[in-house]
Amino acid sequence: MKKHLIFLTLLIAVSFYSCEKSELQTLDLNTNEDSSFSGTFETLSSENLSGTVILNISNGYYECLTNLPYGHGAGKLKINGTKIDFIDTLFFAIPAMYGPSYVLSGEHNYKFDGENLKIWREKNVGSIEYYLKMEKTN
Repeated sequence: MKKHLIFLTLLIAVSFYSCEKSELQTLDLNTNEDSSFSGTFETLSSENLSGTVILNISNGYYECLTNLPYGHGAGKLKINGTKIDFIDTLFFAIPAMYGPSYVLSGEHNYKFDGENLKIWREKNVGSIEYYLKMEKTN
């Protein structure tokens, strides 16, 4: 019985430690520092689209590019807890034949571990997820 109690205590301690460790790996994204990210995005809905994306951040502003037509956005960036808000000030009228460009715009959820940045939100009938990796500077 004592062996089971010791084992259970150790198991709880390890579980508690691993939960704390994963929480420590989530960092706030500093929008005032210059940083560049590149990666992919995908829609999780009936569209099933994917593509590439580049995100540059500097002094509270951002610029975003996708590989789709008219895939360019830029503007102010605000962070509040686990939410990131892309306030797009660059506006293109997109002809109906091209469809959405999936540049980052509006409020999203995010997680950042110091190198990897995941951004996502529910959109219309599905959701969209961005998987970005910070580019190293020399």
